Amino acid sequence: MNDQGGSTPAPDVEALFALAGGRVSRGLERLKLARDARLHAGRVAVLLAVVTWLPLFVLAAIEGVAWGGAVQVPFVRDFLPYGQLLIAVPVLVLGELMVARHLMRAVAELRTSEVLDSKDTPILDKVLVKTVQRWRGRSVNSVLLFLTCAATVVSLWGAKEWLTGGWQVAGDGMTLAGWWYLLVSLPVMRFLALRWLWRLLLWAWVLWRVSRLELHPRPAHPDRAGGLAFLGGTQAAFGIFVFAFGVQLSCLAADAVHFREANLTGFRGEMVAFVVIAVIVLLLPLVVFAPKLVRAREEYLLFLSGSAHRGAGDLARKLRAAHEGELPADAVSGLSDFGTLYENARLMRPVPMETQHVLGLVLAAIVPFLPLVFLVMPAREVLRTLAKLLI
Repeated sequence: MNDQGGSTPAPDVEALFALAGGRVSRGLERLKLARDARLHAGRVAVLLAVVTWLPLFVLAAIEGVAWGGAVQVPFVRDFLPYGQLLIAVPVLVLGELMVARHLMRAVAELRTSEVLDSKDTPILDKVLVKTVQRWRGRSVNSVLLFLTCAATVVSLWGAKEWLTGGWQVAGDGMTLAGWWYLLVSLPVMRFLALRWLWRLLLWAWVLWRVSRLELHPRPAHPDRAGGLAFLGGTQAAFGIFVFAFGVQLSCLAADAVHFREANLTGFRGEMVAFVVIAVIVLLLPLVVFAPKLVRAREEYLLFLSGSAHRGAGDLARKLRAAHEGELPADAVSGLSDFGTLYENARLMRPVPMETQHVLGLVLAAIVPFLPLVFLVMPAREVLRTLAKLLI
């Protein structure tokens, strides 16, 4: 990939932030469950879902807390395990491939676009190589595993109190299903979430390093982001993590409404805060490009303004020379092109993202909460309301 400065090895962009690499993949390979986790992400997702959810069902059934009235919240009626382990866990695993592909396209476009100065391409390659090393390094996985274990130990303190009433607690002690949930299911979920957070931080670091290079934004570019709007699409891909997190919050709210008679409107503030914070956190890394985009826009508008003043005399002379006041065709074309360039530059956004990217993140955060409507409204009424809105 690097045709300049031959000392820097070509970065394995395809492996950048993908599931491949690290102890997780090596363990799966030793178990012969995935020779290449990038190609067998579906198998990994199914494996983790089975390991985290199925033993809970079996143990809960054996102990008599899977259904019936032995506990306030029997296992089969608890929304949270379904959302956490059968939706969020597979989504986080499969989503790693999707995000990796978006990152591949973004890096490829950065390297081939004229926005990045060609002399800085080797620097970008060095940044990517270092990023891959930080992602796949043993120390990183060790730290993530340590944080997962630490969070698990902390969660054990007072676990019986915050799980009281559910299938995890029976009588004076924890059920076997409850112990599996605390020691296996939740740690898997936490480890995957930490991987996503680390991935997001690494990509934010890459964007920051790129923003420090010599960039040449194109203010008249039709994407109205100086030719960098594709970076907004990459950030929108991280909406997968937002969706998975939102599913868990939605299930917690559903349990509270269904079993504890909580009012759904009481969660409105938390839902709005979640949507706003999620969008801000994911779009914040793009703000590092704002100074250069704003400066490029102002300089280009100043250039166009000067060109307009210099060409005003020529246009006026052409108008006076035109037969019966008709503007020559070349003048009309030039005036139209100038207007298009000026309008694109004037509307260039200081942050490289499009409205559809923001809407995509908002939808990823909102969609998990939509099923909650069925808890407070009959399904027939919900469908009737939707039909009226559509019609």
